[in-house]
Amino acid sequence: MMDGMLNGWNGKRSDGFIEETRSDSVTAHLLNLLTSNSGKKWLAYRVSVPEMDPLACIEDAATENLFYWEKPDERFAIAAGGAVTVLRATGNGRFRDIGEQTRQLKHSLITATEEGESFSDPVLVGGYSFSDHNVRSPWKEFGAARFVLPEWTLIRKEDHCQLILVVDIGDRPASQITRELDDRITTFTNQCERLRNLGSENAGSPRKNGNYRTTLSPSAYPTWEKQVNRSRELIRRGFFEKIVISRQLQFETDHQIEIPRAMHHLRRRFPNCFNFMIHAGDGSVFMGATPERLISLKDNRILTEGLAGSISRGESAIEDLALEQTLMKSRKERSEHNFVVEDIRNNLKQYVLRVDPFRRPVVKKLHNVQHLYTPISAEIRDDVTIHELTGSLHPTPAVGGFPKADAVPYINEIECADRGWYAGPVGWFTPEGAGEFAVAIRSARIEGGKAKLYAGSGIVRDSDPMREWEETEMKFLPVLDALKRSISH
Repeated sequence: MMDGMLNGWNGKRSDGFIEETRSDSVTAHLLNLLTSNSGKKWLAYRVSVPEMDPLACIEDAATENLFYWEKPDERFAIAAGGAVTVLRATGNGRFRDIGEQTRQLKHSLITATEEGESFSDPVLVGGYSFSDHNVRSPWKEFGAARFVLPEWTLIRKEDHCQLILVVDIGDRPASQITRELDDRITTFTNQCERLRNLGSENAGSPRKNGNYRTTLSPSAYPTWEKQVNRSRELIRRGFFEKIVISRQLQFETDHQIEIPRAMHHLRRRFPNCFNFMIHAGDGSVFMGATPERLISLKDNRILTEGLAGSISRGESAIEDLALEQTLMKSRKERSEHNFVVEDIRNNLKQYVLRVDPFRRPVVKKLHNVQHLYTPISAEIRDDVTIHELTGSLHPTPAVGGFPKADAVPYINEIECADRGWYAGPVGWFTPEGAGEFAVAIRSARIEGGKAKLYAGSGIVRDSDPMREWEETEMKFLPVLDALKRSISH
């Protein structure tokens, strides 16, 4: 999208775009890099570009394997497309296997910038399924672990944007690789300039919402009631203390589901959530807006959180405050939240040098729900990877149960459904080890005009089936509303 800086482009126009002044300095530098790094497979090249909305790039993109990630209140976003290579793994060693494949990929990659300097932050994007094995339809293409090294990535931090392009090296001369980068940057630039110059005449005529239908089987609630009671029975018999069970809602329309439009609605309504969209190779899409960070890692510092215990928002300030106090004082919700925090603390022990003191839980307010929230930060050992940490924390008691080893094996038996990537870790990471994963709740899998939405609820000894059902209904609403607004005719 933005003006290229290849071949020594420099200088800026008054509109922020970069004028072309040719030199052979970058070509010469790439020649030196390629000569001294023979046997490498790919070159990742980074340029700084004028600010651009990554979601607009996604909406306008023609490439496959699209990925979008944004947390608006942190002013950070990623858009990516294409697939240079794909990392896959399955089974109980999948987190370790992705880490090993990443190490191998790192040895095959050369990095350079417009200034001719090396850098360490191309990203791989994707995620893991909830279960160790995930090969059945309709989740087969997503797999148990799938990460893409994109052909192009646009990263926005605050007001600064960077474009990363990855090209095959092969046996090609540096001048040919330079020309390819030059052409791709120019194409990217022209696309961006066209988007930036769109006027109100491009907004289109007023849209009418398309028709849709949501589907539940006639036995949906009776089945749910049996599942909750079965969970409570196992808890009373001492098998575990908490288990999270989920259910699904089918959404169908005869019109087009415009996923970028749905994502735009979600990010406006939920700026403090991780808004994500992941295309699989079969044309299906997994998307959502999750409030739950699993882990962020940078410079040997991790940030994670306990997020469990829920209640609705009020219709007035006083009602909202009253509900907040009810949540804070609820023995059931505080107990559920404490399971999560205790589990995170135990899972981090073997990896950390120091854990920062825990704070008391506070209430995190989203558009339609309030959660108990405890942020957790720690310093980790140098030899620990983000995939080891992710595998250790997943699934948290907020989406699995407590104790994890006792509760999680019963989930499939009770639900009798395939979660796929619902409640799995999704996000991005760099070959150097930084990255961020969120827990893929408040989510849906979309294919054509059909979407399957997922929502779960934590069951403890004194859970009430109807209240838990109402909680899942509340959790469906963010994505359901976004899908309704995304269809038109």
